[in-house]
Amino acid sequence: MPHRPETAEQRDRRKARNRKIVVGFFVFIGLIVALESPLARVRRIDVKGNTTIAQANVVADSGIELGESLWQVNAKAASARIERRLPMVQSAGVTVDWLHGAVSLALRERQVVAVYADAGSFYELLNNGYVFAAEPPSAGLPYPLVSGSDEHVQVHAMISSNVSTVCRQLAKVPSGELTDVSEFHINGDGTISMYLDNGFVVLADSDSLAGAVNAMQSVVHYFVQKGYKPGTVDLTGQPPYRYTPFANAQASGGAQGASGQQSAGGGGNAVAGANATANGVTSQTGGGIP
Repeated sequence: MPHRPETAEQRDRRKARNRKIVVGFFVFIGLIVALESPLARVRRIDVKGNTTIAQANVVADSGIELGESLWQVNAKAASARIERRLPMVQSAGVTVDWLHGAVSLALRERQVVAVYADAGSFYELLNNGYVFAAEPPSAGLPYPLVSGSDEHVQVHAMISSNVSTVCRQLAKVPSGELTDVSEFHINGDGTISMYLDNGFVVLADSDSLAGAVNAMQSVVHYFVQKGYKPGTVDLTGQPPYRYTPFANAQASGGAQGASGQQSAGGGGNAVAGANATANGVTSQTGGGIP
C-alpha cells in the first residue's frame, strides 16, 4: 500500500507533540532532582517563644525532622501536634523558609496563674485551668492560692469548670493587683471568696472575677476609711455594694460604734456604692449608719 505523503499540518502537529514529550521528560527529571537535592531538605529548625519548654521537646513533638523534604512539611499538622502534646503551649505557628531550608516553630506559651491547694498538696494551674505540675509543699508560692471542694486533683488534667473559669479570669489581671489577696476560695454556688491580707473577705461571681479584683481595692478602702472592721464585702451585684460584719466581730469606738451596728438593722448591714468614674467610692448609708 503506497505511503501517503505527510501534510504540512500533520508534520507541525507531530513536531509539537514531540516537543511536549521532551519538555515533560525534562520537567519530570528536574522535579526528581529538586526533591532529592539537599537544597530542598530541612537543614535547620528554629524554635522561638519557648521559656519553660526545652527546644528538643518542641522539635520532637512537632514531628519535623532534619533532612526530610521541605515538600513534606505540613505546617498545619505540625502546629496541631505541638499544641496537643505540650499543654504549656497555647498556640504554635510553623513557617517554612525555602530559600534557607529552615523551619521556624513560633510558640506562645501558657502561663501559670495560680496554685491549687488540696489536702496539703499544691498544684500549678495554667491560664486555662489545666494542672501543669505538682508544687512541693516546702516551696514558696509566687502565685495566688486557689482552693475549693474539688476532689481527685490530677496532674495534666482539668480540675473543674469553675477552676478553669477562675484561671481564665486571673490571667486578665496584672499580678501586681493580686498581692493583697491571700486566697481565692471557690464556693459551692460558683461564687468566689477572696480573702485579703487585711482581714476582709470579698465575694464575687466567678465569671466576672477580673472586674471584681479591679474594683475591690477602692471599695474595701472606703470601708476601712469609714472605720469598719473586717467583714464581707459583696461584689456579686451592681453598686451599691453591701458590707456585712463577721458574726463574731465586736464593734468598738470610732465611726463604727456599737450603736451604729445595731441601727443598721437586718443583721447590721451597711451599703456603699462605688463611683467608677471619679473619686473612687461614694457612700450610701443604710439603716442609719453614717
